[in-house]
Amino acid sequence: MKQLKLVGLFSIVFMFFQCEKEAITDKNEQVNSVQQIDDDLFSKTDLIPEPSVELNEHFNLGAKIGPANKNVPYNKISFKGSHNSYERRESIAQQLTHYKKNGKTSYNGNCMGLEFDIWRHTKPIKNGRVDAGLWTVNHLTNTGPKFSRYLSELLDWHNITPNHHPVMVKLDVKSKNGGYQNFHDQIDVYLKNYFNESLVYKPREMFVNNRVSLVENISAYGWPSVNKLRGKFIFVLTGNSGWGTRYSKTNLRSQRLCFTMKEMPADRTDVFPPTKGNIAIFNFHIFSKNTNKWKQVIPRFAAKKMLTRVYIANSSKNFSNSIMAKVNCISTDKINNHKWAVVNENGKFLSR
Repeated sequence: MKQLKLVGLFSIVFMFFQCEKEAITDKNEQVNSVQQIDDDLFSKTDLIPEPSVELNEHFNLGAKIGPANKNVPYNKISFKGSHNSYERRESIAQQLTHYKKNGKTSYNGNCMGLEFDIWRHTKPIKNGRVDAGLWTVNHLTNTGPKFSRYLSELLDWHNITPNHHPVMVKLDVKSKNGGYQNFHDQIDVYLKNYFNESLVYKPREMFVNNRVSLVENISAYGWPSVNKLRGKFIFVLTGNSGWGTRYSKTNLRSQRLCFTMKEMPADRTDVFPPTKGNIAIFNFHIFSKNTNKWKQVIPRFAAKKMLTRVYIANSSKNFSNSIMAKVNCISTDKINNHKWAVVNENGKFLSR
């Protein structure tokens, strides 16, 4: 009887993953039709896309505070990010585009942050090249579209809107098997092959003083202004903490293309930013029941010029509290049709 129960349980698990695989395949085959639906959805509104917001007169005022300050340091802004960007009905371009309605920033689109869950496959690097199948995108399994597909979409959007605000691209590394190997080269060579390296804002650009760590440099010199980061993409590794930490210690000052993000507890108050090290971006999984705790903790990181991201801000209270806590990237599933999911009615980001 026990063996029959085990067989039955195995069958259910197998059917679940098989359904997931079939759903993923079906989703990949229907990309074009879904895209058409999304385009129709956006075209039926009175939204006006305004992708190159740096050219808007309201962003050239040089204000000391508020959304008009394009010269504010990157660490002093709050912006909207999409959670699991690859699973959304909206295209990558629609998530990133600055939409306006009745002269104000719309609650649709307007993201400055994206997220992709990536899985590693055995694809050797030869002569500085690697197969596009080295990294695939999925939440649960190592099947799914090649990561290069989404990088191509990012490049297409950039080529149309080259003056865009900086975009944070979070790469959540789901893989654990196989050990670290040459993970640092595997991710960097892939980005060099299927993206445009000149568009990547690299960690080495933060090292004013090469004798001290990234955190110490940021504490002393801060981040560049939003204006100086125009047209740039900031790639950030998270997920497999061991690989991310080792990556941050491997020639970060000279060669690496990505920053590393560290997961932090959001249900405690005894959490403080580091004073040294090469990880300066931090991730918090927030819940309403712990609001009084993470609202105390996250401002400590802001005060030390560290970057923070929260997920999943899917309620108006969590979203507004994230702004008050000085969170940089507020990731949410509510990309359109939620009136509260906008950081600032007068621009794509909020400066402080």
